[in-house]
Amino acid sequence: MSATTQTTRWHRLLDGDRTWGSLSISLTRHGITRYRLVVFPPGLSCEQRRQLRVWRAWPTWGPALWLVLEVALLPTAGTGGALTISTFAALSAGAVSMAFVDQFRREVQTLAVLRMAGINDRESAELFAELKGHATALARADRELAAGEISAADHESVVWRVYEGMARTSMA
Repeated sequence: MSATTQTTRWHRLLDGDRTWGSLSISLTRHGITRYRLVVFPPGLSCEQRRQLRVWRAWPTWGPALWLVLEVALLPTAGTGGALTISTFAALSAGAVSMAFVDQFRREVQTLAVLRMAGINDRESAELFAELKGHATALARADRELAAGEISAADHESVVWRVYEGMARTSMA
C-alpha cells in the first residue's frame, strides 16, 4: 500500500462523513434514545476540522493510547514506571490536541435531546423538532451539493443558518 493511499484513508477517517460536524443517535437499554447534533463553526479549514475531530475523540483514543503504552512499557519500565509514563503521555496528548483547537473549540454548537419511549414532554418534543429540522436541512444541503444542484457557497450558507439557529437556542 502506498503512502498516498494510507494518507488518503487517514484523512477520510479524520474528515468524517460531513464537513459541518456530526449527527449521532444512540439507543440505551431502558428505552432512552439520545440524539446529538454537532455543528462546527462555518468557515473552518479542513485542517481545523480534523483537529477538532481529533480533540473531540480523545475520550476514545486517549485510553487506547494509554493501554497500548502500558502494555508496551510494562516489561521494561515495571509497573510504576509504565503507569506513570503511559498516564503522562495519554494526558499530554489530550492536552496538546486541546491546545491546537483552543481558539475555535468553544464555538462548536451542540444540540442534544434525550427522549424516553412513551413519554412526550413538551420541552423535549420542541427540542427534538428543532434538532430534526436542523439535521434535515444539513442532510438536504449535503445531498444537493453532491448532486451538483447547489454550489459550495450555497451549502455553506445552509450551514451558517443552522449554526446561527443553534446559537440562538443555546442562548435562550
